[in-house]
Amino acid sequence: MAEADDQSLLLPSSDNDLVSTNIPTDESGLEHYIQTGRTLTEQLATMYACLSNGNIESAQRMFNGLYRLYPEAMRSAADVTVHNEIIHSLLNACPQPMTMDTLVWYDKMEKQYAVRPNHNTFAIMISGFINCNMRNVALVLMKEMQRHGYSFHNMLLSSHLTDNDIENVKNLARTIASEGSEDSGLAEKILQAVEEAEMELTNISSESADKSVDQDGSESNTAFVNGLDIAEDRSYDSSQTRAIPIERDTVLRNELKAAQLVSTNVSGVNQLKSTLKTLYENDLKGYNLQVKVERDSYDAALAQFREINKGRGDPLLSGNVAKIRAFSASWMPQLEALIEEEQERCRNAAEQRTGDRVRAHYGEFFRMLDAPKIAIITIMTSLRMLANTMMGKAGASDDHSSSNEVKVSAITSAISTAIHDEIKMERIKKRNNRHILGRNVSIAKLANSGKLFNHAVRRAKAKEIRETTVDISWIDNWSSDIKVRIGSLLISMLIEVARVPETFNDPDTHAVSKRMVPALKHERVFLKGRQRGIIVPHSVLRDMFAKESIMNIVTPHHLPMLVPPRPWLAYNSGGYLTKNEACMRTKGGNDQLKLLMKASREDRLCTIFSGLDALGQTRWAVNHAVFAAVIKVWNSGIELAEIPASKVDAPEPKKPDDYDTNAKAKIEHNYKINEWRSKRSNQHSLRCDCNYKVEIAKAFLNHPIYFPHNLDFRGRAYPIPPHFNHLGNDLCRGFLVFHEGRPLTKRGLFWLKIHLANVVGKDKLSHQERIEFVEAHEKDILASADNPVPDSVINQDSNAPRPWWLEAEYPWQTLAACVEYAAAIRSPNPEEYISHLHIHQDGTCNGLQHYAAMGRDNKGAWEVNLAPSDRPQDVYLGILNSVQQIIDDDCKKGVWQALALQNKLTRKIVKQTVMTNVYGVTIIGAKDQIAARLRELVDDNGEHVFQRTEIRSLAMYVAMRIFDSIGAIFVQAQHIQSWLNESARRIAKSMPTEALNEWKHRVIKDKESKQKFTAAKRKAKKDGDTMDIDTILEIRSDLGPGSRRRKRLDKLSTKPMATVTWTTPLGLTVTQPYRKYVSRVVNTHLQNISVYDTNMPSPVNSQKQKTAFPPNFVHSLDASHMIMSAIECKIAGMTFASVHDSYWTHACDIDRMNVILRDQFVKLHELPIMENLKAEFESRFADYKMPVESWEYVSISSSNADGKVAALSKKERVVDDDKILESRLAEYHLNVCEDSDEPPHQSDLKEADTGASASPEQGSSDAVPEPMGEHVKVIDLANINIIDPKQDLVGAIKQEDCIAYTLAVNANTRTAKRNEITREYKKKIFAVRKAAKAKTSSKRKASKTEPATDTTPEHTNTNKKDPAVLQLEAERRSKYEEIDAKYITTLARKPIMVPSSSLNAMRSHSIINDWKKSIGVSGKFIRRMVWMNIEFDPLPKQGDFDIGQVRNSPYFFS
Repeated sequence: MAEADDQSLLLPSSDNDLVSTNIPTDESGLEHYIQTGRTLTEQLATMYACLSNGNIESAQRMFNGLYRLYPEAMRSAADVTVHNEIIHSLLNACPQPMTMDTLVWYDKMEKQYAVRPNHNTFAIMISGFINCNMRNVALVLMKEMQRHGYSFHNMLLSSHLTDNDIENVKNLARTIASEGSEDSGLAEKILQAVEEAEMELTNISSESADKSVDQDGSESNTAFVNGLDIAEDRSYDSSQTRAIPIERDTVLRNELKAAQLVSTNVSGVNQLKSTLKTLYENDLKGYNLQVKVERDSYDAALAQFREINKGRGDPLLSGNVAKIRAFSASWMPQLEALIEEEQERCRNAAEQRTGDRVRAHYGEFFRMLDAPKIAIITIMTSLRMLANTMMGKAGASDDHSSSNEVKVSAITSAISTAIHDEIKMERIKKRNNRHILGRNVSIAKLANSGKLFNHAVRRAKAKEIRETTVDISWIDNWSSDIKVRIGSLLISMLIEVARVPETFNDPDTHAVSKRMVPALKHERVFLKGRQRGIIVPHSVLRDMFAKESIMNIVTPHHLPMLVPPRPWLAYNSGGYLTKNEACMRTKGGNDQLKLLMKASREDRLCTIFSGLDALGQTRWAVNHAVFAAVIKVWNSGIELAEIPASKVDAPEPKKPDDYDTNAKAKIEHNYKINEWRSKRSNQHSLRCDCNYKVEIAKAFLNHPIYFPHNLDFRGRAYPIPPHFNHLGNDLCRGFLVFHEGRPLTKRGLFWLKIHLANVVGKDKLSHQERIEFVEAHEKDILASADNPVPDSVINQDSNAPRPWWLEAEYPWQTLAACVEYAAAIRSPNPEEYISHLHIHQDGTCNGLQHYAAMGRDNKGAWEVNLAPSDRPQDVYLGILNSVQQIIDDDCKKGVWQALALQNKLTRKIVKQTVMTNVYGVTIIGAKDQIAARLRELVDDNGEHVFQRTEIRSLAMYVAMRIFDSIGAIFVQAQHIQSWLNESARRIAKSMPTEALNEWKHRVIKDKESKQKFTAAKRKAKKDGDTMDIDTILEIRSDLGPGSRRRKRLDKLSTKPMATVTWTTPLGLTVTQPYRKYVSRVVNTHLQNISVYDTNMPSPVNSQKQKTAFPPNFVHSLDASHMIMSAIECKIAGMTFASVHDSYWTHACDIDRMNVILRDQFVKLHELPIMENLKAEFESRFADYKMPVESWEYVSISSSNADGKVAALSKKERVVDDDKILESRLAEYHLNVCEDSDEPPHQSDLKEADTGASASPEQGSSDAVPEPMGEHVKVIDLANINIIDPKQDLVGAIKQEDCIAYTLAVNANTRTAKRNEITREYKKKIFAVRKAAKAKTSSKRKASKTEPATDTTPEHTNTNKKDPAVLQLEAERRSKYEEIDAKYITTLARKPIMVPSSSLNAMRSHSIINDWKKSIGVSGKFIRRMVWMNIEFDPLPKQGDFDIGQVRNSPYFFS
C-alpha cells in the first residue's frame, strides 16, 4: 500500500477560498429563453436530434439562425463538441458523405466561430475521410492535428473512433509506409503511437497475468473480449470465504452446486436471471468478465426488444408473466404500427417546414428510436407504473380515494424518461473503443495498487482525464414540453390499442360470455379544487397485477462489480468500466451539479474521491453457509426472518355484528381490512425484492464482489448497485463477508464475541457483560451454526424449539456470526483462524454525538458516550425514563393519555423520535413516528393494545413529552440547532444587493414607461392619430415577444432565491435543493399537463431550507468523518466498509480501527466548525440584504406637541422616496410575495401618510418640553459616546431620550438667546446709524447745498457702510456662533431600529407599550420595513468538555 503524500490533505487548506455560487449567465441567452420558451442548450439538443435523423439542412439552419440572433450566448453554448457533432453527421450523411461541406465547416470553425478544434475533431475527420477513400485529405488532417498540438495517442482515445476506425487508420499507415512516399515518416509515427497503445494494453494483461496464478500453481484463463486482452489480477478461490467448519466444506459446496433456487415467476426476476447468466456460463476472469457483464447486461435489457421485432408475438419475452404477457402481446403490433405512422407524419412535418410546427419539433426526438423499442418501453413502463401504484408507490394519485390509478403527469414523465435513457444508452455503447477501455482498466489497476492515494499522482491522472474527456450533456438536454408531449402521445396510443377480456352475463340469453374492453381509461377528477387527469386500469388488469407483479425491473448495469471500480478522477469519471455517471446523486434542479462540476474542474474534490475509492476497493464475497440456510427457507415457501412467505393465508377479518351501529367498531374493522389488504398486496412485491437479492447472491457465489460508491448531495456515500449491497437489510448483510481473510488473534476473538452479542441485541451491556452473554449461550451458538434451519422450522412444528439465532434482533447477521464463532473455536488454534466476517462498531445516536462535540457539552457528551465510562450510556432509555416520569406525574392528575400509556412505552417507541429530533423532525413528524409504533403494540392474545381512534392523540402526547425531555438533557444541541435554523431562515429570505437595486430600477422604469405610454395615447387621441405597433413597443418593451414569460420572470425575481450553501470540512460545497419550482402548461394529445419549468428561476422553499439545514449539516459532518476514517484505514492496510455511522473491518483490526475513528473524530472537531460556518456565511452572503420588520424608537421630544410624529413635507417626501420604495418592496418580499400576482409599482407608493414609514424629523415647540421619565436630563452633547443598540438596547433608548430632550431644550434656549442678541444689536445699530444721519444732516444745512431729506437711518442712502455698523455686525455674528456652539441643536446618529426578533416578535403595539413602560421610557415604537445587510447571531457559547476525552472512551463506537 502506497503511503499518503500529506496527511494534512485530509482536511482543506486554511485559506477561505470558496466555490462561488454565482454561476454566470448570458443576457442574450436569457433573452432567447424569454422570447422562445426554450434555452439555447435545449435548442442545440433539437439540432442534435435533427442530425441523428439525417436532417442536416434543418440542423445547420437552426445553428446559423441562433448564432445570428444570439451571438454572445452561442459563443458560450456552442463549444467544440457542437461543431464535432455537425462534422460527424456530414461525414456520415446518406446517401453519400458530404465531404466538401465538412471541409467548409471545419474552415469556419476557427475563422468565423472562433472555436479551436480538439482531438475529437481530427479523429472524426481523419477516420471519416479514410472511410471515404480520401487518403490525401486524411494525411493533411493528420499534419494539421500535429500542428494543433494533439498526438496520435490523443486521437486513439477519442470516443468517436470505433475499433474498426482505428484498424483502418493502421492499415492506411502500413500502406503509406510500404510505399516509401514522402509521408512515410508520418505513417511511422502513426504506427508507433498505435504500437505504444497496444503495448500499454499488453502490459496491463501481462502485469495481471503474473498475479493470476492460483495457489496450486494453475494459471487463470485470459480471453479476448471485443479486442481487449485483459487477465484477472487474482484467481478466486471460494474456499477462502467458506466461513464454515473445514470438515463440512466439501459437502456444503456440493449441496450449493446442486441447489435449485425456486424463483418468483415474474418479469423482473426472469430478466435478472438472464442478465446474470453471463456469470454462470463464462470461464472468463476479472476485467474481461466485468466488461462482458456490463455489456451483456445492457444487451440483456434489449434482447426482448430484438426478439419482439422478429416474432411480433411475445412482447415480454424475458418475463414469463402468464396472462399479462398474453394480452400485452396482442397490443404490441398495433402499438408499433401507430408509432410508425406517427413517425412518418413527423417526418413529413419536418420536411414541409410550414406545416405542424409542434409535431415537427417533438418529431425529431420521437424518430431517434425505432418503433419496436418505443412500443415495448411504453408497455413495460406503463404496466410497471400501474403495478407500483397498486402497491401504494410513486405516481399514485395520493389525494384521491382510490389507489388503483396513476396520474397522467407521472406516467407520461416515466415513459419519456425511459425512452430518453434508452437513447443515451445506445449512444454510450456506440462511442467506445478498446483503447478507452484499456485506459480505464489501467487507471483502475493503479487505484487498486494504492498509488492514487498519493494526491500528486491522483491530480496528474485527473488532469489527463479532464483533457481527454469532453462534456456533451447538452445533447441530452430535452425540454420538459418535449418529454411530456412524447409521453402523452404514447400513453394515448396505448389506451387506444390495449384490450383485455371482460366476463359478462348476456342480458338476452343469460349466458356467460367474454368481450374485449379497453384495459386503460383516461379520466379527470377534481383534487384540491383542481382538475387532474388519471389513468385507470380495468378491474381485470388490476386482478392480474395482484397475482403477477411486473414491478421493480432491475437496471442491469447496476449490478455489483467483479473487479475494483474505476477510480473517481472527475465528477463524471469513475465507477463502472464502460459507463460514465456522476459521482453525486443530485435532487431537484441543477444547482448542486453546477457547483460539483466547478469544484471538479478546480480540482477541489481530491479527498472526496479518495474516500469513494477506498470504499469501492473493499472486496466482498457471499457467505456460503448463510446462503445455504437462505435457500432452504426460500424454497420451503415459509415466512422466516425477513423472508416473506410465498403465499398469504391470513383470512379476511370478519365484520363485527355492531358494525352499522357502533362507530368505533366500524373504524376498527376498517383499519383491520386495510391492513389485511395492504399485507396481501405487498406480499408479492416483498417476495420479488427478496428474490432479487437471492438471485444476485447465487450468481456471485464463486466470484469476488465490489460495490462502486457515489455521494448524495450532503456528501454521504452510498453503493451504486441498488438491490444487493451492505447497506441493505439484515438479509443482505448476513449474505456478505470480506473476500480477504485475516488471522483472528486474541483481541479479534474478543471482538467477535462483542459483535455476536451486538447483533443479538445486547449492545447496551458493558463489554464484559457481552462476553459473558456469549459464553453463556455457547451451546446455542454452536447448535445454530450446525443446523440453522432444522426440519421442524420448515414444517412449522410449534412444539419444537426454535433455533436460537431466530430470536435475535438481526437474525441473519447473528447466524453469520454464529457460524464464524463456531468455526473459530473448533479450529486447532482459534487465534490463528482465518476470519472473513465483518465486525461492526456503531456510534451512539451519531447526530447527537456531533452536536455534543460542537457544543463541548459535558452532559450531552456523557449521554452519547463521548466521555469515558464503565458501561455504555443508553440515550434512548434515558429519554424513555424521563418521559415515563412525566407520565407518572400526569397519572396523579388524572390525564387520560397518561393513564392509557402508563407502563406501556418501550425503548423502541421513543428511539426513532429521539434519533430524528436532532435532524429536524417536526412535532407532526414525531407524532406519525410514534403512532406507527403504537399501532404495532399487541397483547398476549395478539390484539392491539390501543384503540385506533385513540392513537393520534396518544402519539401527540408522547411526542410533546419526548421533545421536553430532549430539551432538558441536550441543551447545547438545542442552542446549536436553533442557530442553524435561524441562519438558514435569514439566508432563504435574502437577496443580493444587485438584485434588489435591479428590482427597484425595474419598478421605477415600469412606472415611467406607463406614464409615457399614457401621455402618448392622449396625444395621439388629441391629434386624431393611431399608435403603430413599433411606437408602442418602443415605449412599452415589456409588451413584446415573450411578454408573459418576462412578467413571470420579473415576478419570480422578487422572491427569495438564495439557497443555504456551505463547505464541508473536506472541501465539498453543498447547496440545499429545496425550491418551489415553477410550472408551465403543455398542450398534449391527451390533455393539458402542468410540468415544472426548471429553466425559470425558482424561489426557494424557505421553510424547507430552514428545517432541513440542521440535519443536512450534521449529515455532512458524519460523512466527512467517515471519508477521513476510510482513507486512514486504507492507508493503514485495513479492509474497511461503512454504513454511515457504522464502521466495519476484520475482527483483528478493530482495535486499530477504533484508534483511527477516535483520532479522526477529534481531528474533525478540533477544527472551529461553527466558527468556519459562520465566517463562510458572512463571506458568501456579504452582499445580501434581507427584509426585516423593525420598530424604530422615536423619543417623545422628537414629536409634535400633540404627540404625533411629524409628517414629511413634499420636498422631504421626494428626497425620501427611495426609502419608501424599499420599505414597500421589503413588505412585499417578506409577507405578500406568495399571494400577489404582480410586484408593487411606484404608483402604489403615493398619497400615503408617511408618518408611519418615513424617518421622523424633529419638530419645534413654543415651550421647553417637560422631561419624560426620571432618566431624562440635559446631557453634554459635545463629548457624548453614542451607545450601540446591539450592545445595550435599553441604554441606547434611554440615551436617545436624553439626546432628544437635550436637543429640544437647546433649540429653545438657542432661539431665546439669539433673539436677545438680535434685539440688543438692533438697538445699537439703530443708534449708530441715527447719529451718523444727524451728523450728515447738520453738514448739509451748513452748506445749504442739499435739499431736506428724511433723517431716519432707514432712509439714509449711503454707498458705504459705516465702520461702526460693520463692527457691531461682526460682534453679533460672533455671539451667534458662541450661542450655537454652546447649545447644540443637531446631532448625527443612526435611528434605533429594533428587529421584531429582538423584541421577541412583539408585533402588537400593546405588548410593545408594556415593554416600553417596563423600561421607563415614553417615546414611540414605529413599525418600519427595511432592507438590512444579512447578519448572523453570535454563536452559542461552548461548554468545557475536552474533546480529547473521546480517545479514551471505550463505548464511543462499540
